[in-house]
Amino acid sequence: MLGLYQAVSVDIDQIHELTSIVREARQQIFADGVVTSTAQKKKLMEEFYGAEAPQEVDVQPPEVVNMKGCGSRLPSRVEKALKLKSRPLRQCKKCQEWGHHDSRNCNKFKEKEKRRSRRNSEV
Repeated sequence: MLGLYQAVSVDIDQIHELTSIVREARQQIFADGVVTSTAQKKKLMEEFYGAEAPQEVDVQPPEVVNMKGCGSRLPSRVEKALKLKSRPLRQCKKCQEWGHHDSRNCNKFKEKEKRRSRRNSEV
């Protein structure tokens, strides 16, 4: 609405004319109160816009898109266990056991290193 007033802001007569048109339109819309039937709404909109609504609307459905984060799910405990079981076993060079760990993440030696660091910090 403000854009219309800015477009005619040069001439005061045009501003008065636009204001009267807006007042008349407002009175037409709100004079009858609430419009309930769809036929009345359609007629009111056609009068307001000055054109008929098309009988057939050609709208295509939007293309399917994957939202961010959509499509990924968390595997269950059973699926994790099956995946871990299917992986080949490795021999840890520190504890010489066959399992799913190596020397970098061997739990036995990590516990020993923690004990050593506690002893050294106490002294």
